[in-house]
Amino acid sequence: MFRRFLTSSLLAGAMLMLPGATFAALPQTGAQTGAQAEPPPLAATAPSGKPICPVMLDEVEDPADAAYSDYQGKRYYFCCPACKPKFDKNPRRYIRALKAKQRRMAKAKS
Repeated sequence: MFRRFLTSSLLAGAMLMLPGATFAALPQTGAQTGAQAEPPPLAATAPSGKPICPVMLDEVEDPADAAYSDYQGKRYYFCCPACKPKFDKNPRRYIRALKAKQRRMAKAKS
């Protein structure tokens, strides 16, 4: 039990008092220092500029509050929490349907 606590404490970057030593701490990673990586580009957007849910093929109303998955360097947003596990289980199936919808939308534009 103590070993598990010790390991999790060290991994979290917590300070630990070692016997006969002063405080020791692990260096902080980018996530701990507040540095954030640039999010991947959106996979698909509607003419309105909003992302398209690859499962339901509808616009995502508020991407800031929506669930998302990053797959093959692109970010896919979902219209509801139930769509994410479906996508994560078989992403290629839903990406294929999303690409077909994008082709139909492009064809309708011209």
